[in-house]
Amino acid sequence: MIAFALRLAVSGGREALARLAMIAAAVAIGVGLLLSTFAGMNAVERTNQRQVWLDTGAASRTEQAPADPLWWRPHGDYYDGKSFTEVDVAATGPTSPVPPGLTHLPPPGEYYASPALAKLIRDTPADQLGDRFPGRLTGTIGDAALASPDSLIAVIGRTPAQLKGTPGARTVTTIAGTRPATCDNACWDNAVRGDALTLISSVVAGALIFPVLIFIATATRLSAATREQRYAAMRLVGATPRQVSLISAVESALAAAVGTAIGFGLYAALRPLVATVPLTGQQRFFLSDLTLSAPQALCVVVGVPVAAAIAALLALRRVTVSPLGVTRRVTPRPPRAWRLLPLLAGLAELAYFVFAGRRPGTARRRPTSPASWW
Repeated sequence: MIAFALRLAVSGGREALARLAMIAAAVAIGVGLLLSTFAGMNAVERTNQRQVWLDTGAASRTEQAPADPLWWRPHGDYYDGKSFTEVDVAATGPTSPVPPGLTHLPPPGEYYASPALAKLIRDTPADQLGDRFPGRLTGTIGDAALASPDSLIAVIGRTPAQLKGTPGARTVTTIAGTRPATCDNACWDNAVRGDALTLISSVVAGALIFPVLIFIATATRLSAATREQRYAAMRLVGATPRQVSLISAVESALAAAVGTAIGFGLYAALRPLVATVPLTGQQRFFLSDLTLSAPQALCVVVGVPVAAAIAALLALRRVTVSPLGVTRRVTPRPPRAWRLLPLLAGLAELAYFVFAGRRPGTARRRPTSPASWW
């Protein structure tokens, strides 16, 4: 019966092929948007993880390692409305830890800069920007330490004597690889990376993923009137309700499967565009961050055709009652009040984050004086 349904779906003439193509195109758009949303949320996670090393000097960190202490002092500055981060480091021995993105610590009188900051320094008169960094630029910081291609970060080599006693400077023996359980107002840029990630993961999921899923389910019901008439005709010639339901489910699942395959291609084409969208409200993403996990890809590959088949079965409830199901329609009941519950739940969640959802210790904003950040 499944083979017959597949043959019937593709051999019904131009009208049937056009219907399949229309459903597949609509599903492809929905799948492309859904995959792009998943990839964007994964990119936010990776972006936040690559900034954890800046929490190395947080007072709440207690990790110790058998290494020579490293003097560590993060601070910041502004230029032309752009903020950038500077990390002064001073090794006390050959085993002092090295931040990610660097092969070795810069010696006193030298510094490393992110590619974006290095370009900004080269394109800006030295008396406006370059002179703020002591010594000379000797290399660039690798992507492993950068949240974005636009990140402005410099790691500056100092001597222990220069940093000892400087406000905000402390010794560390490890570079942070995980976010501290508690920050005590000491995590770098905590207000942005903590609440923003929680807000994005929840609100974006509800604001983008569910509407896209509804769009996919609705797309499978395109040309519903024509399909219902054809299925009613099948009932008139002796097809059972189960056979009609199976044919409908196979036809919808086939179109959705084709649309899903095209949607993956659309997602690949959209990746460069999605990378330029600042989902966190700050900077664009590395293209390599926009990837899908295996469970996400598998869920879309299997879930979309299955959801399309279920939507087709639900849409046929009026036709499978009897061979005259198409002419025995009744006016559908108006929407019930419970349909407002998802909207109210989303608004309540958003209100929680805006008015009462900030965790203790995350309300800190960056002061205008870089020296007072610690």
